Amino acid sequence: MKFKDYLAEKIPEAPKSLLPSRARIIDKIAILRISSELEPWFKEISRLALQYYPRVRAVYRWIGVEGIERRPIIEHLAGERVRVVEHKEYGWKLRLDIERLMLCLGNSYERLRIARIVSNNEIVVDMFAGVGQFTIPIAVIGKPRKIYSVEINPEAYSYLVENILLNRVQHIVDPILGDCKKIVGEEIKEIADRVVMGYFGGTIEALPQALEALKPIGGIIHFHELVRRGREEDFIYTIKKKVEEQGYWIDVKSWRIVKSYSKTRNHIVIDIYARRTN
Repeated sequence: MKFKDYLAEKIPEAPKSLLPSRARIIDKIAILRISSELEPWFKEISRLALQYYPRVRAVYRWIGVEGIERRPIIEHLAGERVRVVEHKEYGWKLRLDIERLMLCLGNSYERLRIARIVSNNEIVVDMFAGVGQFTIPIAVIGKPRKIYSVEINPEAYSYLVENILLNRVQHIVDPILGDCKKIVGEEIKEIADRVVMGYFGGTIEALPQALEALKPIGGIIHFHELVRRGREEDFIYTIKKKVEEQGYWIDVKSWRIVKSYSKTRNHIVIDIYARRTN
């Protein structure tokens, strides 16, 4: 029986159309998106989630994210207060504090896609490294020559360092604590075959620095952002103009929708090849 049907059977008085269709499972934690209209049934829904998912020890309600560091806003509803989780995907793992740091499960395929196209002679710059959600799979699967992973949040940086050791890729990854808009383009300049910009909400502001990181012969940028649904092509045109204004030739290799983010916006990634023209 599907989770939503299970809830509807156990709580017939709750509006079925508002009940969550499933939980996101990270390690032994279930994360639910529950409408505030269901507040009278929060405790019952979370109790039933513990029954439905037998390996789950804690249930949290996802509310959103806040700030430039995109800290999660979540509420513990039931079970143990398990905070530190270890998420595993495709042979690699990430450890993080679920109440303080974010890991988007909807980006799973994108992490694998990027890791698979990286070659072992490349130098990669991960501008918004977080706890290593792109860095670690690239290091484990792609095995490039070097990854420079920059993270501004000291808590996320601490887990990034821990995850580098956990996955035994310290010979590949060089973690750097600081603002990528100050470090990339200055300390890290003209060395990258590939730049990962796995962040949204102002990514375009760091695009000049990403371009400066590329080798003079050119390289690839994986650019993430939230875009109004149906306006993706318009946004890509905006990015092309921005790159050209910086004095670079650009070829948009591909773009794809990573996931639906809201009723009006999609999370997209654009794969850009750029080379300086002068």
